[in-house]
Amino acid sequence: MSTPLTVLGTPQSDLQIPDGFVRASEDTQTRNGETVSVVRYQKSGRVVMNNPHVTVIFGRDGRLISYNNFAVDSIAPLPAKEDAIDQAVRIFATLDSPYARGLSFIRVDRYNRHFTNDHGNQVEIPVRWVKFAHRNGSYNWVSVGPGGQIIEMERESEWDYFRSRRATEEWNYDDWVLARAGKGPQLAAPEAFA
Repeated sequence: MSTPLTVLGTPQSDLQIPDGFVRASEDTQTRNGETVSVVRYQKSGRVVMNNPHVTVIFGRDGRLISYNNFAVDSIAPLPAKEDAIDQAVRIFATLDSPYARGLSFIRVDRYNRHFTNDHGNQVEIPVRWVKFAHRNGSYNWVSVGPGGQIIEMERESEWDYFRSRRATEEWNYDDWVLARAGKGPQLAAPEAFA
């Protein structure tokens, strides 16, 4: 049975840590000039990049900045666009209602996320990516996956308009972390430069 992620002392039932996952690592990094805590949950053992995992990023004030659940392997259908929008709005309002009041809906896109399972096979996670702009100039989103599971939530992502790519560091994506460490290729736009 999965466990809800606790944010500022409150369990968040929409944001789950899968059964059998433990806190595997916690690092301090910089994101948009702010010192943040990057926490990775996975099955017990050494960290293997792109394996089934959940990565969360907390700001120095304890707010949840990012949640990524790359461990969902389900054949359940995606929710309708309208239902995905409703879920995204509700999650932002639950996590930080004053911040949520500054959001404006942009669009819903269909993407796939992925991870490599314990047998070495790539598992695709289809998502409805619900994107918002914030009056502070940032982009924000919630990705809703099979059966209405939340796959991603991110706030305060900045964009580099000159380079047509993300400006905010991507500590929540293993391929970017590998590129940053010089252990993988630089990612193409729209990903941030590592």
